[in-house]
Amino acid sequence: MPGQHRNKGKPFWKFKNLAAGEAELRLYGTISERTWYEDDVTPKQFLDDLQALGPLEKLTVRINSGGGDVFAAQTIGNNLEDCGAETTCRIDGLCASAATIIACHCDKVVAAKDSTYMIHPPTVGAFDYYEEGKLRSLADAAKAVRTNILTMYAEKTGRPEDELAEEMDRTSWWTAQQAMEHGFVDEINEGSAPAVIENRAGALFVNSVDTGMDAEEAAEYFGKSQHNAGFFNTPGQESPENHEEESTMSEQITTIDQLRAAYPELVNQIESAAAEAERGRIQEIEDMTMPGGEEMANRAKFENPMSANDFARAAVKAAKQAGARFLDDARRDADGSGANGVKDEAPEADHARDAFMDAINSARDKKEG
Repeated sequence: MPGQHRNKGKPFWKFKNLAAGEAELRLYGTISERTWYEDDVTPKQFLDDLQALGPLEKLTVRINSGGGDVFAAQTIGNNLEDCGAETTCRIDGLCASAATIIACHCDKVVAAKDSTYMIHPPTVGAFDYYEEGKLRSLADAAKAVRTNILTMYAEKTGRPEDELAEEMDRTSWWTAQQAMEHGFVDEINEGSAPAVIENRAGALFVNSVDTGMDAEEAAEYFGKSQHNAGFFNTPGQESPENHEEESTMSEQITTIDQLRAAYPELVNQIESAAAEAERGRIQEIEDMTMPGGEEMANRAKFENPMSANDFARAAVKAAKQAGARFLDDARRDADGSGANGVKDEAPEADHARDAFMDAINSARDKKEG
């Protein structure tokens, strides 16, 4: 819900033109990575994108989100009401926290048969030191946001605000059927694909989308309102149903183009990481290439790609083989030249020295005799 001003991120929404007069808005993941409070850039961008679709008769809003910034949700909801189109919200997996605000602004809410709905009290992020007046101001802001949300919930459900306040304050997790019984869902899509809910390193993922929520906390609250063993896919506690759900999801994406269309940011991240790794591999090979090994390096970089470690081993092996060939060639050259048959002979100086020593010894022998 509302929090401190955060850095601007990429658009969290995705518009798609369908048939004439029809369009789709997809809200998967966090509703804004920054608060729209005192922000006039991002809200304008959203409205510009909506108006760029042209005149609309029908707009489908697909939601799989754990919530986010309440001001963003309120602005989006009001823009949807003002666009002049018949709006239908389709809950594909999870509709929680601020995401419920957007859903309630739509003319009709259709939930997948095993989707999940959650409402809870709004929170205010406080990451600084505040005097009493500022703290009271934050409390008043939270109270005002809570009142506005309850008023909207009452309009959507036709139920008393005090009942809704109790459900909000205890953080209520509902199945699609329970959400319909409480007035938040108008219709259930029985033919929808099962949702895959997972605990990935403590984060709650629904249909492979990070909801930005704590999985264990969600499981604790969810268990209070639904008895469905194995619904959360935690390591070491996987159920057969979860395997079937994962298979269903994997069958929906069978090509790279489908993966790119479904998860463009993920594909971009993978491609960027791969390109960076490839640049690093080529640079490492270039750094360890010795003079005369350029041809081998080019093959390792492009024609027959190999890792830098593999190239290093291949280069050492090639150098060893080249050294052995050099020694063999040197021995063959020596044998062929006859140099190995040449015997050492004493220089002229050595012969003269020997003759001189012989004369001295001879003179000494005569004197002694």
